[in-house]
Amino acid sequence: MESLTRFEKPYSDYKRTERQEMLIAAPLDLSFKRATTMHELANKRPQSVRTGKIPLRTSADRFVTCSLWLSNNLLTSMDGFESLAHKVLDDPEHLSWIDLSFNKIKEIGDDIVKFPNIKIFYLHGNNISNINDIVKLQKLQTLRSLTLHGNPIENLPYYRGYIVHTLPQLTALDFSAVLSTERKKAAPAGFYKVIYGNT
Repeated sequence: MESLTRFEKPYSDYKRTERQEMLIAAPLDLSFKRATTMHELANKRPQSVRTGKIPLRTSADRFVTCSLWLSNNLLTSMDGFESLAHKVLDDPEHLSWIDLSFNKIKEIGDDIVKFPNIKIFYLHGNNISNINDIVKLQKLQTLRSLTLHGNPIENLPYYRGYIVHTLPQLTALDFSAVLSTERKKAAPAGFYKVIYGNT
């Protein structure tokens, strides 16, 4: 009986280690593929130039990682993102880092809220012009770092103040720490009108 317990314990520890490894695994890097749709990316081979390695692949041909890098493609939309994540990731629910920077994306996809464990979301260098799109991210309570510079919304006078007030869970915006003084400032002029004006 003792020997069985001895065998069972390492198995249990191994399972925990596997989960921990997934959380620190190399990103699945599908950047620089010139893909115009998420569907195209699903059929591309990942690269290891920037990360040094490719994440572990399961027998179901899915990757064990919580980071998905799709930057520097030709995407105009996030349509199909959920399907892509479920096709290429072993456990998409644990996705915590998404890099969609330097594409041509015009709006934040509604299905982003189906990934509640996102901590890092890069969207800089896209074509997002509607500041109301940011409201979609309020449900992502684990979101800590967001980038949106290089989008048309960056030119709005209340850009940073609006985002800090809309997403109080952030600790960094555009690679710059969100300061406690920013959080304490009054909401920027027009803030509530922007949020509730179209309701």
